[in-house]
Amino acid sequence: MRAATTAALACALLGGAAVACEADGVIVFPSPGAVVPTNVEFILEGAGTEQSRVSELAGTDRLMLHGKGGDEVPVKVERGWISPMHRVAVKLKPARALKPNVEYTLSVDKGLPKVRLINDLLGDNAFRWTAGTGPDRIPPKYVSKPGVAEGFYDKSRDGAMTRWLKLRTAVEDDSPVYFLVTLQRSRGSAAVQQYPVPMEGGYLQLGHDPCSGAFGFDDGRAYKMQLLLYDSAGNKSPEKVSLEVSAPKPTQPTPAQ
Repeated sequence: MRAATTAALACALLGGAAVACEADGVIVFPSPGAVVPTNVEFILEGAGTEQSRVSELAGTDRLMLHGKGGDEVPVKVERGWISPMHRVAVKLKPARALKPNVEYTLSVDKGLPKVRLINDLLGDNAFRWTAGTGPDRIPPKYVSKPGVAEGFYDKSRDGAMTRWLKLRTAVEDDSPVYFLVTLQRSRGSAAVQQYPVPMEGGYLQLGHDPCSGAFGFDDGRAYKMQLLLYDSAGNKSPEKVSLEVSAPKPTQPTPAQ
């Protein structure tokens, strides 16, 4: 039976919350420590000053997966997506399937020496996963379609902004999933923005804190959003979800009575 990922899918368009900057580093999907299918594909994001180093990996094979017991799997880096908010993402494709039930560590020393892993859930700055029992060849399935839940807007004293929108959904799949989100102003000729955002722990966040993020938009403007759902084996849901959303804007103070 396929595991159901319950949802509260938080799509943070321009923001995550009013928090301090996460600083320079990389984010990897699926998150370290996850159980992944043997035909897994990874997404590596560079934030802040790590944007350029991650971007320069595209087209190279400097990375390697090392499995316990001596299994070594070369990893090809494919060009991916660029965010207008100081982020870049590339795809990491192992040259062949991983061995079932083996723990693998991604060696990044040749391409990203001394890099900081932002989503370091294991506490040791290690890019490490365990391969499951076999490949995942079944596309993810919606239990309920995404819909807007709430928005957030914050402006600090020095003018730095955080904005986000929350969407709710429920997804069923055996593997970690992510959304490829396309965003464009409903009116006018603004450029199309496209960026992948993983869903982990029941949440998916697209956006930016004061330092970096996935998307940029203007206060209160209407946007067309399209969401394509993928799992970490590269399987794509046949269902496309389209929404029209409004970007968060400052809340006007209530007049004194």
